[in-house]
Amino acid sequence: MEKKTPEIDPIEESGETPTARLRIMETTDLHMQILGYDYFSDQLDDSTGLVNLVGIIEGLRSEAGVTSLLCDNGDFIQGNPLADYVASNGANGTTHPMIAAFNTLAYDAVTLGNHEFNYGLDFLRSAVKEAGFPITCANITDITGTPLATPFLILEREMACDDGIRRKLNVGVTGFVPPQITDWDKANLQGQIETTDIVTSANDIIPQMKSAGADIIVALCHSGIGASTHSPRMENAAVPLAAVPGIDVVLTGHTHEFFPGESVMASDAVDPLAGTLHGKPAVMAGFYGNLLGVVDLQLGWRDTGWHICGARSRLQSGVRETTPSPTVQKLTAQVSDAHAATLRHIRQPIAQTKVPIHSYFATIGPDMAQHILACAQRDFIDEALTGLGYDTLPVLAATAPFRVGGRAGPGHYIDIPPGPLTLRDAAAIYPFANTLCAVRRSGRQLRQWLERAASHFATITPGKHDQPLLNPHSAAYNSDTLFGLRYSFDLTQPPRFTATGALSDPGARRVTDLSYQGVPVSDDDHFVVATNSYRTNGGGSFVGADPMDILVTSVETTRDILIDALRRNGPVTGLCAHPAEFTRHRDTSAIFQSAPAAARHLTGNISHIGPGMGGFDRYRYSF
Repeated sequence: MEKKTPEIDPIEESGETPTARLRIMETTDLHMQILGYDYFSDQLDDSTGLVNLVGIIEGLRSEAGVTSLLCDNGDFIQGNPLADYVASNGANGTTHPMIAAFNTLAYDAVTLGNHEFNYGLDFLRSAVKEAGFPITCANITDITGTPLATPFLILEREMACDDGIRRKLNVGVTGFVPPQITDWDKANLQGQIETTDIVTSANDIIPQMKSAGADIIVALCHSGIGASTHSPRMENAAVPLAAVPGIDVVLTGHTHEFFPGESVMASDAVDPLAGTLHGKPAVMAGFYGNLLGVVDLQLGWRDTGWHICGARSRLQSGVRETTPSPTVQKLTAQVSDAHAATLRHIRQPIAQTKVPIHSYFATIGPDMAQHILACAQRDFIDEALTGLGYDTLPVLAATAPFRVGGRAGPGHYIDIPPGPLTLRDAAAIYPFANTLCAVRRSGRQLRQWLERAASHFATITPGKHDQPLLNPHSAAYNSDTLFGLRYSFDLTQPPRFTATGALSDPGARRVTDLSYQGVPVSDDDHFVVATNSYRTNGGGSFVGADPMDILVTSVETTRDILIDALRRNGPVTGLCAHPAEFTRHRDTSAIFQSAPAAARHLTGNISHIGPGMGGFDRYRYSF
């Protein structure tokens, strides 16, 4: 289904001005979803996959009188068990499946996302060496100052104008990645690359592109739509980037949102209906290939060169072809061997569970998946700290849920029945390639950590029923749980941090009754927290750890540690304890959405209401 937005009013012209049409198409955050297959649940998923976009891409390209460019905005080689299998086993002498797919679809330009670096620089360089398309990124260099990718491109196109004359257009394309990649993937990148601020880099590169002859400039921004005001090293810098003079179109990504769309808040600089940032057309096409971003430009020609007369931004859904086209057949064939090998791999049993494991209420109540992960993390760090002199410090574990519905839909949950646990189940519990760290934290720092996590929830009014429970702008993977502590969230208090981690109310206090083994935690108490390397280094706008406080960093990935623990510890049994609870309030309730299947697992203060929006059901939490 196409999500339409109104056209921007054309700029008035004096006299007859020849015009031409340029169409810019975007995929973003594909995360190796080439086929419509959910490897975490081991079943087909027709809502995702690059193959679903083939028909719409080819249809838009074939429209008469329109010149098209196809771009990808990063995060394409990591994100699911297929990606992990290829990274671990190689492509068996063939081109990396995602690069082969981009070659087949004849992409015009691609930029890098933060997850491109999860497997290390050597793997990234190997993966892209067969790329038949240019890769651009302006804010990364190697340690010697040499650009890691081409800082910008000039794509020459012949434009068919409505006066019958063909004229040359130079489309400048550049790309940007969050500068935090050197923090998030420090183990892989330290001493190898350097990054610069997105907006600072743009202010430097755009004049160079103009000098090189760019008529129109497109920014491939693997960075989300965040604050309007620029701050150094912003992670989500698409809005201030759009304000940089000379940039005409912004293709954005990273946060898996839909733009144009209601999931992005309007502001003086952001128009989510028209799909503009600072009045310039922009798109963010979701994730996993569920949508295609399209920006249509009407260009006018004068003696002084090209200018934009009008623009329209929109998102279009792909359609699974009942009779696969030759292109779809080729894409499927290119990945078929790796796909089959991945399925064989992820179906290997590693343990047993005697109880169901699901994530339907993962941010709200007890969650067995996080409990299992927390136990594995604590056991590993306990052993790793032996003999290092920190034996007197209690060890906690920080976890967060990843498959919890949201923008990915009601099928995006963990749901493991009693019986075998397989490698795919471990991947669903922890889907990333992060390592595990032991981080020293004070009681004050733990409170800050939990206050940041508490921004996942809306503010409630005592004595009011069926009000929203969750902050619609918060990602569930930022709702950390600290296992080993006990604490409450008082949601009648305002959040201290925004959903994106900015300090909004320094005096706010949602975290109450924080204790360890029944003893209140003071600001000066100290603990060791077992947490992933992404969070350790400030991922999710949490406060990162000083290097002196990082006591251990594993060689193994967090998922491998989880797999080893499951194999070693025998069947999963019993109920799990949940560290957090909500402060009680009489005659007060709140509403949230989860999958219809969650009704089979009601617990505690949660009750089922009925159908909700987008295939979800509505549930009530009674305080």
